[in-house]
Amino acid sequence: MENKGNSESTTTTTTTTSTAPSTESIGVAKDGCNSSRILNINVGIMGHVDSGKTSLAKVLSTSLSTAALDKSPASQERGITLDLGFSSFNVDVASHPLLSQRSEIANHYDRVQFTLVDCPGHASLIRTIIGGSQIIDMMFLVIDINKGIQTQTAEIDQIPQESRQSKIDTMSTKLRKVLEKTCFSQSPMVSVSANPGVVSEEANVNNNQQQQQQQPLQPSQPIGLNQMIDELCKFIEIPKRDDQGTFLFEFDHCFQIKGQGSVLTGTVLKGSIEINQTVQIPQLNLEKKIKSMQMFHKPVKKVVQGDRAGICVTQLDSKLLERGLLCTPKTVPLLNGAIISIEKVRFYKNLVKTNSHFHVTIGHTTTTAIVTFFGNKILDQSTPTTKEETGSIHQFNEKIEYSFMEYLEPTSLEYPVGSQFALIKFDHPVLCPLESVIIGSKLDVALDTSGCRIAFHGSLLQGIDASNRQILHDTLRIFKTKVKEGAVERVHSEDTLIGKNLFSKQTDLSSFIGNYLFGILLVSLSPLDYYLNLLLKRVDKKTFL
Repeated sequence: MENKGNSESTTTTTTTTSTAPSTESIGVAKDGCNSSRILNINVGIMGHVDSGKTSLAKVLSTSLSTAALDKSPASQERGITLDLGFSSFNVDVASHPLLSQRSEIANHYDRVQFTLVDCPGHASLIRTIIGGSQIIDMMFLVIDINKGIQTQTAEIDQIPQESRQSKIDTMSTKLRKVLEKTCFSQSPMVSVSANPGVVSEEANVNNNQQQQQQQPLQPSQPIGLNQMIDELCKFIEIPKRDDQGTFLFEFDHCFQIKGQGSVLTGTVLKGSIEINQTVQIPQLNLEKKIKSMQMFHKPVKKVVQGDRAGICVTQLDSKLLERGLLCTPKTVPLLNGAIISIEKVRFYKNLVKTNSHFHVTIGHTTTTAIVTFFGNKILDQSTPTTKEETGSIHQFNEKIEYSFMEYLEPTSLEYPVGSQFALIKFDHPVLCPLESVIIGSKLDVALDTSGCRIAFHGSLLQGIDASNRQILHDTLRIFKTKVKEGAVERVHSEDTLIGKNLFSKQTDLSSFIGNYLFGILLVSLSPLDYYLNLLLKRVDKKTFL
């Protein structure tokens, strides 16, 4: 039996193997509900390979997408999740004791639909995991209670029933210690078994040695699902859904239905769309009219931000696409680079150096890029250091001078959120919606290393394409601080010093005319040094030559 843990708005400790309970036993709404007032919450299921993510999704789900529960032949052959899987279950608001007491939900919605995003656990599939992380509202972090937080393993252990609670308590204590300095420190932990097997023990004596044999019988009902759903409902925060503005849809699967057309399944990231409206597939530079739409096999006329849907269009070869974007025509540019606000991931242990190559992920697209860091060091120690305290992401201003940075600094009082930026130059042009989340990683690091491979994240502030590349190059004001040191040879007059060793013979002095002399390091307290110190107080605003 595997025990796993789960965390974000909820942290679960789970055990695994698999039978689905009836919908009544876990308090979910029946699929036949006719209400149109549905609150959709996208819940990511993440964790290590073989920790039981797909088994958990299976026992929770009452409706499956076309790519759910490892349906692909490759996934079934290898026995692991290779791509994002989508499924859902519904909770009736009126009949649930927690949801019915929350007026912000009960007054506006009849049921809550939890769309489960089952992410791969294998380290080599991190590109897919990163893509899935950008479409979720909440997260389950599934942790094997036998092994805790791990890098990579495929072993499956079993825990005798009499020692389960002790094992759960021990692992919960360890996880609290690990998570105490993260945003998950207060997340509740729930022990869950998706499919506990019933085990009989028979004692056999052979050569005066007692041996125990465990013989699996029929699996019993899942353990802990009601408590996990209650915790999930308790921590629901109604996402900000905006159906205005341009439409943006990120699809992760594309397939053909004979006599109907091509179906693209994905998540609405921005805006809304209705049947018969025109959308663009920017990677093919094609515009198509929407023929029909479904949400988990139910026809709908309109989808809005946050909805998981299938969109059907005609006269499109599905073999040309696997994943990508649908959008309002001409709203997703092809960029050569970008300026982003940026933060270092504190679990990344190496220096993040300027002019380094990183793998940069935008949605489901990953490419390589060179990064240059710049920003402003904050000297006011009362400056806030989180997005919640600052209120909003700092906006890049072309009129401000920024200092060049050799490497990205961790978030601190000196470098709060919003004080650091990056100029990213893609090795190949990338379709990149404005305001996209950008994630930088070192995916070429060996998979058997235990360190974090995600180096930084940020938000796109300004795109760079062929039309504005030269303009931005000419107006971007990034400076480097340079120091030249010399010695005072003698005092010529009360406001003039004669110096040496400040410049080489080949230096063009014209570029230094008008620069300020700010100070001198005194190495002794001779009468001459005392006189020079007094003199410098008078000439520190005088110019050279």
